[in-house]
Amino acid sequence: MPRVGALQGARAAVGTFGRAAMVQTCELAMMAAVVAMLPLHLVHPVPGDVEPARRLSRAHPPAASAARPVLLVHGFGGGKSSWSLVSRTLNARGLTVDAITYSPFGNSVEKLADRLVAEVKRILSKTGADKVHLVGHSLGGVVIAQAIAGGRLTGQVDRVVTLAAPFGGSPWANLLPFVAVVRALREGSPLLRRLACAPVPDGVRWLAFTATLDMIVPGLRSVPAYADVETVTVGGVGHLGMLLSRQVVGRIVAALPA
Repeated sequence: MPRVGALQGARAAVGTFGRAAMVQTCELAMMAAVVAMLPLHLVHPVPGDVEPARRLSRAHPPAASAARPVLLVHGFGGGKSSWSLVSRTLNARGLTVDAITYSPFGNSVEKLADRLVAEVKRILSKTGADKVHLVGHSLGGVVIAQAIAGGRLTGQVDRVVTLAAPFGGSPWANLLPFVAVVRALREGSPLLRRLACAPVPDGVRWLAFTATLDMIVPGLRSVPAYADVETVTVGGVGHLGMLLSRQVVGRIVAALPA
């Protein structure tokens, strides 16, 4: 009987893994299709270390300039096009949206956090807003956490939203040991241990999304170790599918008041 139970458990695990792998493959295909339909200048970032965020749209009237803008930070291998549905939906709700893009190669999480701090200051100066909302997917969420933990954004951030950010590490982080930002995402890495001990500054509200079929950051690894974090678990999608989920996008919009 124990052997039969073990066999049934193994079959169930294989079935779950197979479904997650299928979802992940479909997500990659969907993301590729979305990117293929976008203008070429949105798909390929400007060469360089970190591309500055695009200029804020002049279509926004001056009266709305003091509204709190949203800054999007993509994950490893992503780009501005990763946020197509999110940014379009936020813009439709009247929010000012900006995004940064970067190369994960030749960078560290600390260096990317430095650039994020600079972008926050630039956006606040440009819009006249008192605070900014930060939204990060995967590695982007860890970059946001590092920037906040450094103390240089105190009083400048209202809402933080992270999607599938590997605060508890990613089992896939061992695949690219020569990339500094990937090494930092290994479970128990020095950087992740420091972030787990860093308190969230007063006034910052944190919303963390996790997905049931996420193979890259499985389970509760995407939930930071902060005491007052609101957590949402999304079913039926994986690591990339969160960016295309109407449920996720709707929750993000509801969480980001002007």
